[in-house]
Amino acid sequence: MGHRIWQPGKRTVLRLGNKGLAVTWLQERLKSLAYDVEVDGIYGYLTEDCVCSLQREYGLRVDGIAGPRVLELLQDKDIQENAPSCQLWGAVQGGQFWQQLQRKPYEAVGQRLTGMVLYCFEVGEDGDVIGELPQAALSNQQLANVKLIPVLSNYDCGRGLYNERALEALLKRRDMLRRFQELVRSLLANGRLGGIGLDLQGVGMGYARRFAALAARVRKLADGCDKRLYMVLVRAAVKGGFPRGVESWVWTLPDRIILQAPREQAAREPGPRMGYQWLQAGLKGVSRHLPAWRLLVALPGNGIAWYIGKDQGYQYLSYDEARKLAYLKQAAIRWDNLEKVSYYDFADEKGRCRVWFDNKDSLRWKLDWLKGQHVSGIVITPLGCEDTRIWEELGRQHLPI
Repeated sequence: MGHRIWQPGKRTVLRLGNKGLAVTWLQERLKSLAYDVEVDGIYGYLTEDCVCSLQREYGLRVDGIAGPRVLELLQDKDIQENAPSCQLWGAVQGGQFWQQLQRKPYEAVGQRLTGMVLYCFEVGEDGDVIGELPQAALSNQQLANVKLIPVLSNYDCGRGLYNERALEALLKRRDMLRRFQELVRSLLANGRLGGIGLDLQGVGMGYARRFAALAARVRKLADGCDKRLYMVLVRAAVKGGFPRGVESWVWTLPDRIILQAPREQAAREPGPRMGYQWLQAGLKGVSRHLPAWRLLVALPGNGIAWYIGKDQGYQYLSYDEARKLAYLKQAAIRWDNLEKVSYYDFADEKGRCRVWFDNKDSLRWKLDWLKGQHVSGIVITPLGCEDTRIWEELGRQHLPI
């Protein structure tokens, strides 16, 4: 077969009139994706039309030329396996979700999910990684066909912030890097896991090359086990599309990039976890640098309560907690027409508080817009904290599709 003999280079470009093994490789890949093309090694008008259809389907510039982005797309593992064009994922933080699985709205969740992101490993102050795989996920029969992706992160759940000191300790100590890689190797060897995830934020000045080398090493280990690499991109720290301190080529390493809003917004005016305007601006900004089909968009399912004032603070609330608090405070629910999210205000001994929370209505606005953006899928995060009615909305949207 042509694709076993020839492989595209980073600058390969195929266009109308080309002939040979490269064109045969292209046509075989197109045919495997059910495009009606003849495999004859000649880049004719039919091949050009099929390339245009592919570009249109995945949100690329439609010109009929098979350049680097088209060839990269055709080599993608999920696309080769004819995975759903828009997937539904979930993210788990802590052990709350396993109890939620017993509730009626979650009976069919495992059958709907393509994958699950497990935040179960944390980089400690000394650079060492602590945590373990949740056995409840590994043994749960509802998740038998769901990709399980453990995430190694420097997010400090206790403080609600990314621990930049912990990341620096990891990157500057060879013994910690060795232990990190050994852990990655052992996780990738686990047949139940579909890959590995990195959520390492706050790379400081002077650590960019070390971080890039670490990411490249994890990529190599994943390839050796035929597993996938996922990396989290926090849009709040992005300037020109990528976080400061991280070389842009690093974002070409993962199979999928999980785009998420900041876990906290202390550096700006209080607002929702991910408003409609933020989603539009954030995704469009990143898509200028990365193809949308490589992005999984993390949609928060919970809410955030802000105390307004000089010493403003915030607290995350599940949907149920947010609604219960509104009832206790006798606060009227309002709708933010710009951010397309529900909110309410109340005052107590601590001061004035405003609570934003996502529900099935806010999710509908985001999903309707995301339909035309050609992203790889969405991630509901964290599972167990959302308005359970969103699963009806996700069914209406026919996710995964």
